[in-house]
Order: sequence, then C-alpha cells, then structure tokens
Amino acid sequence: MKILLIEDEVSIANVIRRGLEKFYTIEVAHDGNTGLDMAIEGGFSLILLDVMLPGRDGWSVCQALRARRDRTPIIMLTARDAVSDRVKGLEIGADDYLPKPFAFPELLARVRAQLRRDGLNRTRKIHVRDVEIDTSARRVTRAGAEVALTPREYSLLEALVTHEGTVLSRETILDRVWRDEGTTGSNTVDVYINMLRRKIDAGEEIRLIQTVHGVGYVLRRPDGEQAENLPEVVEAAP
Repeated sequence: MKILLIEDEVSIANVIRRGLEKFYTIEVAHDGNTGLDMAIEGGFSLILLDVMLPGRDGWSVCQALRARRDRTPIIMLTARDAVSDRVKGLEIGADDYLPKPFAFPELLARVRAQLRRDGLNRTRKIHVRDVEIDTSARRVTRAGAEVALTPREYSLLEALVTHEGTVLSRETILDRVWRDEGTTGSNTVDVYINMLRRKIDAGEEIRLIQTVHGVGYVLRRPDGEQAENLPEVVEAAP
C-alpha cells in the first residue's frame, strides 16, 4: 500500500516517513499545491494531510479532492486542537483528525483503522457466522432476515466487526464511533450495546456480542470457528 504524506515541516515528515515505511510505501510532498497534484495523480491508499501548508492549506487540498469525488481516506494532522477545527476537518470530508503532538503508535493505529475501513467498504459484504453486513449499502441481515439499525447502531456494529475477536474498551468505542461529538461517558456505550444486542442477538442460540467484565466488549465467534471475508489486520499497540 502507498501513502501520501503532505507535511511542510521536514523534521516531522522524516519522523513519520521513517516510522511508516516499515509497513507501507511512503511519498512526501512539502507544500499544498505539490501534494494536491500528487494526490490527483492517484494510486494512494491513504493521505496524511497537514493543515498549515505553504502555497495551499490542508483545508483547501481536502476540499479540492472531495470536489473531484476522490474518496481516498484522509487523516488531517495539525497543531490546531480546537473543537471547531476538528469539526471543520470532518465536515469538509476528512476521515480522521489527529492533533499534534501525537504518539507515533496512535498515528499508526489510526492509519490502520482507515485502511481497514476502506478495505471493508471495498469488500462490500462480510459474514460473521449467519450475520451478513453489506458495507456499501450499510445493510445488515441475520439468518437472511434484515436487521433495522440506526446509523449509530450500524457504526457500533461495524467497529466490533472490523475488530472481531479483539476486546474494545468503552473509551476506544467512544473514540471510534462517537469521535468528538460530546458524549457524556462510557454509559453511552453500554446503552447502545444493549440496544444492538436486542437486534442482533435476541432469541439467537449463538450470541456474538460479548462482555469482558472490567474491560469492554468484543464480537467473537464460538470457539473453533474461523473468520472469513475480513481484511488482514495487524493491530498496533495502544
């Protein structure tokens, strides 16, 4: 996979490039105009985009790509950590927003999360036992019967499915499903897990959504069953 890093600070760009090139092919642009031209040329699986750039800022680069219907995942990197800036980034089409300074393992985890999600969208349909998830239509069935989910319930199910077999803490779920939307706490996760269970697991002999007490939640198959149709994922340390 090839990642485009658009970052004008050479020292920061070098640190990110050295860390990521152990796993991916990295190309770097040091200004907005060059970065946009490289992104338009295409072939990238993901774009890491700084906001404060010479020539053309990151907001403008992101808007220009989305105006061209380019859906390459974009993670914005910036020292501007105001909620309004994060909201703006997401509203103009960025997929994630990471304020500086950040720990490299967190960046790597977010990169992998976006690549996983993009791979999941391209896979279109995945199966977990008798649950089928059409990620393009955001449609879920179990044993052939359609399961009506709210957008939030669907996002929660997708987060569990894309980390099948991995226990997600309430804090991790809040970060991945609610992002920076001002949720009140981990009790929100418990409420939505219960709502999702009533739709996915109610009346079923095999219950897929499990609680790991004191830790969080996991979507797990019965012992001995193997996953299918899921992108290969190597988890980063938290």
